[in-house]
Amino acid sequence: MKKQNIQAGKHGFRLAMTVMVVAMTASAPSGAAEGPTAPAGGHGLAAFMGSYDANRDGVVTREEYDTVRKQRFVAGDVNRDGWLSEEEYVAEYEGRLKQQYAGKAQDERYASSIKQAHVRFKILDTDKDGRLTVEEDIAIADKTFKQNDKNGDGKVDQADGAKP
Repeated sequence: MKKQNIQAGKHGFRLAMTVMVVAMTASAPSGAAEGPTAPAGGHGLAAFMGSYDANRDGVVTREEYDTVRKQRFVAGDVNRDGWLSEEEYVAEYEGRLKQQYAGKAQDERYASSIKQAHVRFKILDTDKDGRLTVEEDIAIADKTFKQNDKNGDGKVDQADGAKP
């Protein structure tokens, strides 16, 4: 009986997340002047802030972070099946990278970033089934936000980069 309840709970969570993704598809923004300044990401505090500080106020709240991640997931799910294939994941990332390279030649760093996106997909796809699910994305989102919120105050800002 307990196992059935756990299975039902997992199914309910998955269904709720799928409904959320579908709903966000209908309302996903089409790319306004607002939004992160460095949409393709990177490493370190500056890259995190540039990737997720959508209102550009110098603070990334958990809500802001989750919203940007959800928008990217929805944008990547071009066939609307509720999960991302490696091709969808990399294509969504490449679209953001091309925005950063607008007017510039694609160089070795660009090629390396695309190669890294393939590696990242394989890490994020924790059950190795070729599908990045909403649950897998949420798990890495939780971990990544906590890693960047070094002082544990529920937001990421310049104070998280200060040396103790």
